Amino acid sequence: MKMTTKFFEQLSNNLSELFKNSNEYNVIIEVGQSPNIQTFKAHSIILNSRSLYFKNKLNAITYNDDNIKIIKETNISIKVFEIIIKYIYSGTISFENINTSIIFELLIASNELGLEELIKHTQSFLLDNNPPWLRHNFLRVLQTSFKDDNLKDLQQFCTNMIVKYPNIIFDSDEFLTLSENILVFILKIDNIQMDEGKIWDHTINWGIARNSFLPHNLDQWTDEHFLALKHSLQNCLSLIRYFHISAEDVIEKVQPYKKILDSTLWKEIIETLALALRTKGKDCRIKGKYEESLAVLNKSLEIEPNNAFALTNRGATYRLMGKYEESINDLNKSLNIIQNDVDIAEALTFRGETYRMMGRYEESLKDLNKSLEIIPNDAKTSKFRGDIYRLIGRYEESINDFTKSLEINPNDARALMQRGETYYIIKKYKESLVDLNRSLEIEPNNANALSIRGEVYFSMEKYKESLIDLNKSLEIKPNDARTLNMRGAALGKYNESFVDSDKSLKYDLINSRTLNQHEITNHSFPIITNIRYL
Repeated sequence: MKMTTKFFEQLSNNLSELFKNSNEYNVIIEVGQSPNIQTFKAHSIILNSRSLYFKNKLNAITYNDDNIKIIKETNISIKVFEIIIKYIYSGTISFENINTSIIFELLIASNELGLEELIKHTQSFLLDNNPPWLRHNFLRVLQTSFKDDNLKDLQQFCTNMIVKYPNIIFDSDEFLTLSENILVFILKIDNIQMDEGKIWDHTINWGIARNSFLPHNLDQWTDEHFLALKHSLQNCLSLIRYFHISAEDVIEKVQPYKKILDSTLWKEIIETLALALRTKGKDCRIKGKYEESLAVLNKSLEIEPNNAFALTNRGATYRLMGKYEESINDLNKSLNIIQNDVDIAEALTFRGETYRMMGRYEESLKDLNKSLEIIPNDAKTSKFRGDIYRLIGRYEESINDFTKSLEINPNDARALMQRGETYYIIKKYKESLVDLNRSLEIEPNNANALSIRGEVYFSMEKYKESLIDLNKSLEIKPNDARTLNMRGAALGKYNESFVDSDKSLKYDLINSRTLNQHEITNHSFPIITNIRYL
C-alpha cells in the first residue's frame, strides 16, 4: 500500500489553502493536556462537513466574545491531531516515517471523531503492513476493536489470532483485566485451539479476580462465595463447552465448582462423563490395556458407585489381571443391581469365566448355564462352557459347545485352538490338526496353539513337524515348562532329550508332565487337562 493517499484532490487543494492562509477561522481546537496543550484554528463549516462528531460538538458550544467556539480534545495527542487536521483540510494522509504506535493512535482518534474514510484507510494500512506490531500489542488491539462496529476488520484479525494462538490472550498478564463483553466474545469463538479444560480454568480465574474477598482455599468457601462467583460469570458459564472437557478435568477442575452450575446441567455433565468413562474402560479392556481400563472404570465408579455396567466391566478387567476375588466382588454387586436380561447374561458369563480361572468349575458351569438359558446363541459363553467341559472331562459336550460357538463366530482363533486341543485329548488327531491349522492361520504366533500342534504331531510320530512347532512356541514363550518338556521328548528321538528335560525341571520341578527318561523313550504321555491359557 502506498504511504500517501489523497482524497478529492482538487477540493482538497482549495481547502488546504484556506487552512494555511485564511484568518477568518471561527473555531479553536485545544489538543493535549496541561502543560502540553496546542491550539489549532479551524472553520466550523469544514468541521461540520467532515465529521458528525464535530458537528454535534459545535452545536453544543456557544461562541465566546470573539465569536469563536473552543473545542477541547484532551484524549488525542498533538502529533495525531496534526495528521487529522491536515486530512480534514487537504484530504492527504502520509504514513511515511510515522511510528506504528502513532498510526494506531490515529485509528483510535479517527474512530472517536467519526472520520469513516480515515478509519477504513488506517485500519487497512495496519492490517496490510503491520501484523507483527498488532500481534505484539494484541490485548490493546483487541480492546480497541470492540469500540464499535467500525473496526470489524480489526476484530476479525483478533478472532483469527485467538483461534490459532489462544495463548496470546489466555496467558497474558492482562487477561484478568478483560472486560466482560470481550471475554464473552472470546468464549463464543468456535474452534479455539486450546483444551477446553484450560479455558474453564482461565474463565474461573477471571471470575475470582472480580471478587477479591473470596478465600484462596476453596475448602473455606461458603454458599455465598459460590453465589458471588456465579453472579460474576453469569454470562460466561453457558458458553463453556462442558462436553469437550476431558473426564479427568471434569473431576479435578469442574466438580469443585459444581455449585455455580445449574443442577440440571451438572447432572447431564456427570451422566455423559460416566458414560464416556464406562465406554472407554470397556474399549481399553478389549484392547488389552488393563491398567488403563481399571483406572478409567475406577473414575466412572467414583461418579456412579452403583452403576452395574461399570461394575461388570471392572469385574471383567480384574479377571484378566488375575485379581479374581476383586472380580467376583464386582460381578456379585453388579448382579444384585442389574435388571436387564442381556446385562445379567453378560455378568454371569464373566463371573463364570472368573470361577473357571479360580478352578471352581462347578460354580463356573452353573453361571454359564444360566447365561446360556438367557441368550442361547452367545458364542463367547458357549466357548467358555466348552472349556469347562474339557477341564472336567466331558469332552463330547465340550466339542459341542465349541462347535456351536464357531458356527456363530467361525474365525475365533481361541475357540478353534480349544476345540483342537479337546480333539487331541480324545485322540482325534486329524480333526485336531484341522482346527489348530485354522487357528494358526488366524493367529500365526500363538505360542499355545503351536505347542498343542507340536504335541499332536508328536503323537502322530511326525517328530520333525513337532520340533518346528515346539521351537517356534518357545521362541515366543521361552520358559514354558510343558512345551520344554515336550520338545525334550521330540529331541529324544534324536538322542538329545536330556538337555531340555533338565531345563524343564528348572522351571517347574513339580510339573506333572516332567517325565523320567524311561517314560520319554517309550512315549508314555498322560493326558493333562490343566489350564494352559488364561
